[in-house]
Parts: sequence; structure tokens; C-alpha cells
Amino acid sequence: MTRLIRTMCFLLFTTMSLSACSIANSLRMMNANNGIEPIWNQDTTGMPYTALQAFYIGEKPYIKVKANGQQELLFLIDTGASFTMLFDTKDSAKLTFERGFSLEVAGWGEGKNTPAYQTELRSLSFGDIEFKDVKVAYIPISTSQYYMTPDEAIFDGVLGHDLLQHFVWTFDKREGLISASELAFSANENDVVLPFDVSLSKLSIPVSVTFNDKDTINREVLIDTGSRHYMKLNSAFPKNNDIELPKASIQAADFGLSGKAEHIRVTLPKLELGSLVLHNVKANIIDSNDEDDWWIIGSALMNQFVTIFDYPNKQFVIRQYPHMEFITKFNLAGIDLRKLIDGNFLVRYVYPGLPGELAGLKAGQRIMSINGIQSNELSEQDWLEMNAIPSNFVFCFEDTSCQNLSSKHISGYSDNEVN
Repeated sequence: MTRLIRTMCFLLFTTMSLSACSIANSLRMMNANNGIEPIWNQDTTGMPYTALQAFYIGEKPYIKVKANGQQELLFLIDTGASFTMLFDTKDSAKLTFERGFSLEVAGWGEGKNTPAYQTELRSLSFGDIEFKDVKVAYIPISTSQYYMTPDEAIFDGVLGHDLLQHFVWTFDKREGLISASELAFSANENDVVLPFDVSLSKLSIPVSVTFNDKDTINREVLIDTGSRHYMKLNSAFPKNNDIELPKASIQAADFGLSGKAEHIRVTLPKLELGSLVLHNVKANIIDSNDEDDWWIIGSALMNQFVTIFDYPNKQFVIRQYPHMEFITKFNLAGIDLRKLIDGNFLVRYVYPGLPGELAGLKAGQRIMSINGIQSNELSEQDWLEMNAIPSNFVFCFEDTSCQNLSSKHISGYSDNEVN
């Protein structure tokens, strides 16, 4: 029963309800949009397909939506979110809506839960698609522990399972395109096609995970575009099953609606998705007492392919790019940077023992330039690419001071010699 409740309320940032009342209201929220259907623009009659400009911030996929027929907002497409959400940003504040029933949500970390509530938008549209009378969860995320400062609130909400489930979604990061369609989907000859199960608004696919030269297991894992990582799994499963993890690891942290969740990261030798075999896959090992927690594949892995979420037929399709091999990018400098509203970077986390900490960088510092390039001219993706290669960096901060650091590969972890 405990596992059921956790899965049921596993939302955008692995959000879960923490009280009986909140559990009941989360169920209400999950089913609040059951009666609504997409309305297609008349120009698409006979061709229910819409191409959308994609905005990738780091690894996560976003699109522009229009709320109440007027206000343009930036929404994350999150296949791991049970329902659609609206956040307290400058643009969403221009909307008028009424407060409905209360929600109490939490996520990564050991801090306090975040209060939220249900509300309704008269309409929500993207491309040639419109939904009327859309129930959403309103979450004051800018003051939650997910952010260090409200200046991090650079997107306005989330499209969740309640609306995503009507379509075939195609994600193509390389071309900067996302599409939604009701057309029948036909796989190409070389596509990897995996069935997915839907349980409590979560999608899971069968995979094979290799931990070492002796231990390989088959199981279902969630596919979550709202996760920026490659893979996550829990600490309980390898511990309880006497599975030895790779010896090389780093200490890291992630942030959710309940603050910071510290964990270790390792590089697994192999992950198989049907006939697709991936080597040297970075995995976050999340502390848990439940062997079924935190089995997730995220966008950092999926974005290396064209991926298709065929909701009507419950199929997940992986289409390889020509002449592109799967690679894992590593955070060699040991600092997590987030974009701010003004375009600069915030140091959100400094990894213990890695170059960022050794150079004296601190969480909360605002970076105005990297290697002489103004931060507002760099994207999060630019930083991920720069940080994945051993390099020399010069960071200059808001107080006009600058700091040098040098990064290198981490033996057994980032150098493709998994031990």
C-alpha cells in the first residue's frame, strides 16, 4: 500500500502527497480532466497533426502554450507528471483564476512539503490544438525548496499525462522539433519499438540493466521526459540483492520540492532497451528502503535519439540518428549551473571533492561570464557540452571577482573504463 501511494502521487519532481487528505485530492487531480477532449483547428481537418517549436533548456523539452486564449507561457512536456501544472511566474500572474481544493506536494529532499491548490483555465492551447476548461494544479514553485532564488523560475508550468495521453508525441532535439498527432503511427524498419504499461499515469518499459560482469536484471523502468538525467535507481535493490555497484562513484545532489537529495552517481556498464544496447550509462543511486523506487530513464538518455510516445497504442519508439553513437556526458567541473531570468547562471550545487569545490566555488554565486563569454550568450546546453570535456575555465562573478579551475576525467567513472 505504501508503494501504491508513492507511485500514485509521483509527480513533476517526483512529487508525492504527504497526508491522507492530500492523497485523496491528488487522486481527484489525476482524474480532473478525464472528460475533456482536444479540439483541432479547422485547418487540420483530416490531418490531425501539429508541429511545435521545441525549446530545450539543458535536456528538458519545452513548448509555448497559450492560456485563456491570450497569455503565452513556456511549459515543460513531462511524461512523468500525472497532471498539468501552473507555476507562480511573472507571466502566469497575468491570468485570473479561482482557488479550488488544496493540494500538498513534496519531492526530492528532506525538507518541508509545498502547499498548492487546484484551479481552472478557460482554455489551454498549443499549435493547432486547444483544450477547454482545463483543471490544473497551481504550485508556488518560486518559493519552494526546488529553487534557491525566485530568479530561477524561467518556465511557467507543465503538460502532464492528463493532456499528453491523447496524442502520438515525437521528440527530436537535434532538429528542435516536437510534434503532437492523432494520426496512426507506423514504425520504420530500424526503429526499436517497446510496449509501455500505464499505471497511475506513469509509463514504464521493459529494459535489461547490467551492473557488473555477473549481475544483469530485467525489469520495468519509467520513461520520464521531466528528468534531466540519464538513469535513476534506488540504493535498496543492489544492497538487498548483493549486487556490487561500480567502485568509482561521485557524491552528488538533486533538488525537488522538498529541497536537496544527496546521492551517489556511478557509470553502469550496459543498458539494453529491446535490441538497442547502450554502454557506459551514468546512473543516480537514490537512497531508499524500497526496491521498486526510482527506476527511471530520463531525457539525457532519450534525447540522443528521436523518441516517439505513442499513447493510443501504448508504444515507445526509439529511432537512431544516422552516424551518431550514444555517449554519456559527465559533469567534470563538479558544479551544477541553472539559468536565471536575466540570462546569467546560478551555481546551484558544488560537488564534494571535484574541481569546483577545490577552486572555492560556492552555491548561490551568480556567474556573469565563462571563459570571457557573457553568460546571457550561453545556454545550459552550451555549459553541458563545455563541462563534458577536460578543460580550463575562468568564471567571473557578480561581484566582479573571477576564479580559475581545471577539470579532468574521473578514473573509472567518466573515462569509459568502468570498474
